[in-house]
Amino acid sequence: MSKLANEIKIIKWIVLLPIIGVILTSFILTNIFVSSRYEVHNNEINKLKQTHTSELKHSIKEKIDNLTLLLNENYENEINRSKHSIRDIVNLGYLNLNLVHKNHFNLSKDEFYSFLNERIGKLRFFENKNGYFFLYDRTDAKVISNAGTPEHVGISFRNIKDIKGTSLFENFEKVFKENKKEGFATWYWNRPGAKQQEEKIGYIKIYEPLNIVIGSALYTNDIKKKISKNSIEFLKKLKYPDGSYIFIINTKGTAILHKNKNIVGVPLNELDEEIQKNVSSIVNKAVKDKSAFIEYQQSKELFDGQIPSKKISYVRYVPVLDWVIGTGVYNDNLNKEINRKQELLEKNLEDDISTIVFASLLVTAVLIVIILILSKRLKNIFQYYSRSLENSNNKLHKLNEELENKVKKQVDTLRQKDSLLNQQSKLAAMGEMLGNIAHQWRQPLSAISTLASGIRVKKEIGEISSEELDKDLKAIVSSTKLLSNTIDDFRNYYSKDKHIKEFKLEGTLNNVLNLISANLSNKEIELIFEVEEVFINSYENELIQVLLNILNNAKDALLEKQTPRYIFITIKKHKNHAIIEVCDNAGGIKEDIISRIFEPYFTTKFKSQGTGIGLYMTKNIIDSNLKGNIEVENRSFSYKNEEFKGALFRIKLPFKI
Repeated sequence: MSKLANEIKIIKWIVLLPIIGVILTSFILTNIFVSSRYEVHNNEINKLKQTHTSELKHSIKEKIDNLTLLLNENYENEINRSKHSIRDIVNLGYLNLNLVHKNHFNLSKDEFYSFLNERIGKLRFFENKNGYFFLYDRTDAKVISNAGTPEHVGISFRNIKDIKGTSLFENFEKVFKENKKEGFATWYWNRPGAKQQEEKIGYIKIYEPLNIVIGSALYTNDIKKKISKNSIEFLKKLKYPDGSYIFIINTKGTAILHKNKNIVGVPLNELDEEIQKNVSSIVNKAVKDKSAFIEYQQSKELFDGQIPSKKISYVRYVPVLDWVIGTGVYNDNLNKEINRKQELLEKNLEDDISTIVFASLLVTAVLIVIILILSKRLKNIFQYYSRSLENSNNKLHKLNEELENKVKKQVDTLRQKDSLLNQQSKLAAMGEMLGNIAHQWRQPLSAISTLASGIRVKKEIGEISSEELDKDLKAIVSSTKLLSNTIDDFRNYYSKDKHIKEFKLEGTLNNVLNLISANLSNKEIELIFEVEEVFINSYENELIQVLLNILNNAKDALLEKQTPRYIFITIKKHKNHAIIEVCDNAGGIKEDIISRIFEPYFTTKFKSQGTGIGLYMTKNIIDSNLKGNIEVENRSFSYKNEEFKGALFRIKLPFKI
């Protein structure tokens, strides 16, 4: 009964959980959609502000840039028209000069020049009647006529220079040289009655029959005034649908054109302090940067009845007229337009949110109905799989019991194999040690035997003295001590005392060599050392067994080649580890088996010469007991001007385990 009740509860939860999940998912997704829509809305508002401001800036910039281009074109056109007028006047003067010359050719030179001054010097032209002709003789540079400076008539102006230091005569001659008989020239000259020289644009032409130059000119400022007047009249007529206006200020800060006519022509220092500050900022920025956007607070004194507002203006410097021209937009107007568009976006946002909520509710209701329909089928399916699952669980329980028994048997088998490996390793090491003991004892025993035989022979022939007997006996005692020390070294190696202590790697290496040096020497194997002073805290006997296994492995490999036979041993520090490297010159390990030499029972020797567990136990000791690691690789090197190749074993041990 309890099991049936649990199944009913589970079925109820299977039905309820999807419904709850659908409602929660719908709620979460609706919130996400609404939040996302709000985020998009806020981004659109920010983008609207940026875009609208950018568009307005672009609009006022384009307006001023176009007007500046138009002013520059008008300036160039007016300059060209003025130059054509000057040239036409000079050509008329040239014709007049030619007529006078034909009618009065019988006059002397001085009389003719005087007549010319009287006749042509009185002629006036141009709009303000300030235009006149000047004539001079090219031969001696004497002035024939000049209404502007009548005091120069009759004298040479060859050495007269303007304020730029340019000789007028040489300037005119340069024009003739470049343009043959006539051409345009610029120079600086005083207005009649004025002290300050101004730039003039003139046209000069040679009357070749008398080698006389006739010319006329206009002051550049007069041309600019005409251009300025025409430009201002044109700009005054401009009307813009957005209510914006154009303002012009000269570089002294005086308004030339402005919506507020009360400040036009008024010197800067006579204006309101706030206006002075804004005007100075506009002029300085425009002259310095040539063109710029400037944001400032408009002065309340500028327009009566208007609340001061921040303004963004675009200004540009027009060098040819020495003007700063600009226009702008008030932030209040800008904000009104942005608010209008923002209201439209908010209305769209409300509509979108209403649509999203309605759609979410509709989808949720449909999904709940579908879930209720499916729940009935799900109940039957659940009961079917519940019974199947119970049967499967019973089978699985039996399989688990069988598997546990198999695992237990396999573990026991592996433990037996490990025990056998350890035993084989000990037997192999014991065999190696017996061989090493035999080599270590051979020399002392041979020495004792030789000394004893010598004493006996000398005694039989009666030629032994007490001093010789004492000396030989001492040598026998010394050899006996060497045998005893060898026994102690091997006893220490096979000692079961296993504990961590600090020891010097060089001393450990010496202990290893005490056990096998005679065996290596007998096989004509030379040892080469490179040892640093390194101390570690570890199991010394374990490390001795590792080094014995590696050196014996190197010895066996070297016995398969002819001399010379070398073993290189290096001990050094590297960061937080001690490094021991053992390298031979036996030719190395074949590349196809080098990755397998640490596997149990794997050997490159004949089965009668090795068990294949020495290097396996070596790696096991280093990894498990010494907490280090061992690597092997083939290395090519040179020694005593010969090239060799051999196996390099690298042991990496921590300073402390």
